[in-house]
Amino acid sequence: MRVPISLKLIIYFLLLSVTTIFVVGKFSFNKAKEALINRTFDQLISIRIEKEKRVQNFFEQCNNDIVNIASLNDTRIILENIKYCKLNSTDSSGQISNYILGYLQANKRFNRVIFIDSSSNIFTFLINENEDIQIDNQLYLNFQKNIKNHNKIQLCESLTSSDKYVINIGMNVKNEEKQIIGTVILEISYEPIDNIMFEDNIHNGLGETGEVYLVGNDFLMRSSSRFISNSKFETIVKTSGVENSFKDKPGEEVIDDYREIKVFSSYKKLDVEGLNWAILAEIDQFEAMQLIKNVENNIIYLSVVISLLLMGIVAAISSNITSPIRKLQAETEKIYRGEYGQIINLQYNNEIGDLINAFNRMSIQLKEQTERIEYEQVIRTTYVIDGQEAERQRLSRELHDGLAQYILAIKLKLEHALSVGGEKQKQLIEETRNLFAETIKEIRNISNNLMPSVLSKYGIVKALENLATTVNSDTKLNFIFSHNLNDDTLNQKTQIYIYRIIQEALNNTLKYAEANNFFVNFADENNVLFIRIEDDGKGFDISQKYFRTGNGLANIRERVNLLSGKIEIDSAPNKGFLIKISIPV
Repeated sequence: MRVPISLKLIIYFLLLSVTTIFVVGKFSFNKAKEALINRTFDQLISIRIEKEKRVQNFFEQCNNDIVNIASLNDTRIILENIKYCKLNSTDSSGQISNYILGYLQANKRFNRVIFIDSSSNIFTFLINENEDIQIDNQLYLNFQKNIKNHNKIQLCESLTSSDKYVINIGMNVKNEEKQIIGTVILEISYEPIDNIMFEDNIHNGLGETGEVYLVGNDFLMRSSSRFISNSKFETIVKTSGVENSFKDKPGEEVIDDYREIKVFSSYKKLDVEGLNWAILAEIDQFEAMQLIKNVENNIIYLSVVISLLLMGIVAAISSNITSPIRKLQAETEKIYRGEYGQIINLQYNNEIGDLINAFNRMSIQLKEQTERIEYEQVIRTTYVIDGQEAERQRLSRELHDGLAQYILAIKLKLEHALSVGGEKQKQLIEETRNLFAETIKEIRNISNNLMPSVLSKYGIVKALENLATTVNSDTKLNFIFSHNLNDDTLNQKTQIYIYRIIQEALNNTLKYAEANNFFVNFADENNVLFIRIEDDGKGFDISQKYFRTGNGLANIRERVNLLSGKIEIDSAPNKGFLIKISIPV
């Protein structure tokens, strides 16, 4: 199937353009996607770190609170009087100072305070009225033992006998003599921690699906979920992010969260001594990548628009390129039909302009060559006819002036011999016989001029040697012939044509040159016959049209062309005449 070049150009340019747009768009999209992913992770890391610091600050404040409570004189008084007053949490009116009560209620970080004296007597006071009043004395006693063993502030999360998680912070209380008189323990509320982690606000940097939450080493949530009600201590989060956090392998990656939804996640183990928690900041992949999806759609839209624009531009460029080519094709068809000399009047300052100029020159040259060939054909035909007529006239003259006169004389001699007798008759018969001999000789001369018998019998070399002998004896011209030729290398046709070429050049020299010497040399080299014909006559101006197309030279050129040879003619006034011919043999 033939595809027009204009369509090919449109297809090629369009493919190139679309490919370029696709590569650039894909590269830009990937870079933008990579930047967005990095930015998302950076944002999650920033939010996770901020939340982590707030949680750490919260527990540091709890540390300060327990230190402040343990250093109060009111705390020492309570511990010293537990066993005497038999204090308990159900009957606490007037049994705890207003300062301690006001301090703990003001910061809203604790559910209850527990005092344990050195004899393991326990006094608890409920601070947060929303909390239940269940007490796990054994848990407190175990915690007191742990505090005494380490003799420093202790923080831990424990599971009560009623399967409830509590966070306790405690320290030893000493009297003025630096003796341990008991332990004070604060039960930390989960609510302020939950308030730190959970922010249902789209302007918090987490969008509509982002959240930061805590997970314990039992893989239960320690803070509220944005998507699941009552998730704290109820929702299991056993994702790769949580597992890596507890393996002390913090990081950022795309994982499946507890909802089995792809999310960008930044995770790390919480750096709070006494708590084995992981903190995770996550946002749904779909929301995080929504911006890049919009960018992708915009790239596709722009690519389609640009491709359509490029198609129009390429079509215009293609038409501009192919229009002169189509014009060239049409004009070439005219030349094919023989309408030479066609000119394309289009101006382009580029390769197409060069092509048009070359076509115009070719068209003009073809027209000139055609006219010259037609003219030369007419001249050649004229020369052939003129040559034939001249040859007929020459034969007519030779027959009339020579042969006819001999025959007429023979006729008269014979008629005269019939009318006489005796010796006179014998004399007339003898004269008639001599006339017959002259007639035969004249016929032989005419025949040799038409086709020398020596040429057909002995070849070109012998024929030219005889021709040279005849010219040297009958004219003032000195004919010098030399060669290194083997006759067997030339066929009969080639020998005849070469003989006629030499004859034609010789006749021109005899008629016009006024030369003293005429040279002919044959040289056979590598299956090519080189012929050099030269005289030392008056020469002529080779640039003149008559001499370039004269009868004799035209016949020589024609015969050389028929032999597939090449010819060079050189002459100038008073410089003689030279012909160089090369013929493949």
